[in-house]
Amino acid sequence: MQIIPSILVSTSEELQKQLQSINKSVQRVQIDIADGVFVNNTTISDPATVQKYVETKVELHLMVSQPLKELLKWHKVEQIQKILIHIESVKNLHEIFPTLHAYGWEIGLVLNPETDIKILDEYIGEIKGVMFMGVNPGKQGQKLLPKVLTNIKKFKTKYPHIFVELDGGVNEQNLEKIIATGVDAICPGSAIFGNENKPEQNIKNMKKIINSLTKK
Repeated sequence: MQIIPSILVSTSEELQKQLQSINKSVQRVQIDIADGVFVNNTTISDPATVQKYVETKVELHLMVSQPLKELLKWHKVEQIQKILIHIESVKNLHEIFPTLHAYGWEIGLVLNPETDIKILDEYIGEIKGVMFMGVNPGKQGQKLLPKVLTNIKKFKTKYPHIFVELDGGVNEQNLEKIIATGVDAICPGSAIFGNENKPEQNIKNMKKIINSLTKK
């Protein structure tokens, strides 16, 4: 199970600091972009800082009401490998898929906790991954909603070939339950950046727990 740190910040300075704090301890990092419309929170959208300070692959988590407009800012950022778009943010996803494919990035769909997983069925042929929100999107530090773990297990049973991520509410204490769902990656935010330990140390601790649990 991969660890993809989730960065949700409001300034370029914070973005730079968190990017540099994880160094090369992971293979991929997730940048959260919130527009204050789709979710209440607003975060920084800063391609220049990502270009300058990221040494790994990047995925963009778009918590925005106009994802195509946001992506125009990012098309020259070489580190981007994947974009994650909320299924709830677009009226007709089929209309924007041609444009999304044209960028050449992997496409992932994001599901809020209250959204029925059956809605994903019609898009499976268009996407490379799904990210389940373990909390209501927009803010870090929330508690994981248990029903999301059940939804992940159901989805992975039906579509084992689809790469699945969990974002929100992830911490060292609930890793065992999360691993049991078959999820491919976790996207911790506050568990990495929100305590007294250095982010690299938090990542190392999580990797150790994951390794011990998956060897059983």
